[in-house]
Amino acid sequence: MSLSVYFQAASSNTSLSVTPAASTSAGGAISAASTSLDPNISSTSLLTSGSATATNSASKKSNNVSSGAAAGIAIGCLVAGALVAGIIFWFCWRKRKANGARDHEASRIALMPAHEKGFAANTVPLGSGSSVVSPVSAALPLPLEDKAISGEISKIANSVKNHVQSYYQNGRVSPGLIDVDDIHAIGDGQPISAGTLSTLLGNTATREIALRFCIAWAVCSRMPPGADPKASLLPQEVAGCVQRITPQQGGSSVQNASALARWRVMTAELSQASYVRQPFTNADSRNASIQAALAVLENVLQPFADSRMDNSERRRNLEEILKRSALFAFTLFSQPSTWGFDCCEKQGVKSGELCIFPALVQLSDENGQVVSPPRPFSEAVIRRLSE
Repeated sequence: MSLSVYFQAASSNTSLSVTPAASTSAGGAISAASTSLDPNISSTSLLTSGSATATNSASKKSNNVSSGAAAGIAIGCLVAGALVAGIIFWFCWRKRKANGARDHEASRIALMPAHEKGFAANTVPLGSGSSVVSPVSAALPLPLEDKAISGEISKIANSVKNHVQSYYQNGRVSPGLIDVDDIHAIGDGQPISAGTLSTLLGNTATREIALRFCIAWAVCSRMPPGADPKASLLPQEVAGCVQRITPQQGGSSVQNASALARWRVMTAELSQASYVRQPFTNADSRNASIQAALAVLENVLQPFADSRMDNSERRRNLEEILKRSALFAFTLFSQPSTWGFDCCEKQGVKSGELCIFPALVQLSDENGQVVSPPRPFSEAVIRRLSE
């Protein structure tokens, strides 16, 4: 039997090896006790043990450093992201605050009385290059095209001609049926005297010309906004307002004309439902003016009506001409330009001629500037009295 016992002494870096051995021979002799100190074994054991310990320690240290660095990088990224987000939020907040301050300042200026101290310092000069468009100007409709206006007045002139040629006769009529007062009532400012017109009506050769003149003058003299509100083909409330408007004291004629033009356009735009889309309802004040004009014309036209034609149909046709003229009068009112009628046109009426339908002319443009000479939008219808 052999037993080996190793004792490792850490303090002296030596290893003690005790090896008792026993041999049993045939004679039963026992050999014992051999003790030896082996320094090679001790050194090798210590080196191996120390090397393993150092390796494990270095491995643990390396692992600890890598984990710490990763944690530091993660924390640094979070902090940097928070700083960037904070900077962006700060810039956005400053911009919103600046915009809010400007809006507040604009509101304060708008509500500030003109006489308040410091008001002029906050105004924007006209030459600043600002492209801001007034909401009022943006809401205004565009003016009608020239051909729309000239086309409509031509249709009215043709309607008058067709009406006279369809419903009146050229036979002889008693002179007593023609009343000069009725001729005066057709309209003010007639280019010929009532006596001359009465003679033309009584003459079968010139009757058609005279009848067309009577209807045309009754229509055209009632279209302009400056006509008598009681006789105007415009709504009475609109015509009454026009009569009450006076030029602003101290303002130029162009400024006054421009302000009046904007008022007309806005008034017409806000009244579309009553006077354009659903015209001549029971509440339409133009009905009374149309019936009054119809009665005035009937006093002059009735003696010359063709008995072969339906009289009620003739009256309805004449009433339709007046209604169409009333709609056109409102159309002219709704435009920024101003309009008038010229019986003589450029060349004037020569001796022996009569303007039986005046020319529509533009008196001022969209900016309130006077158009001189007036710009014609239709031609005056002139006939020789010998026709």
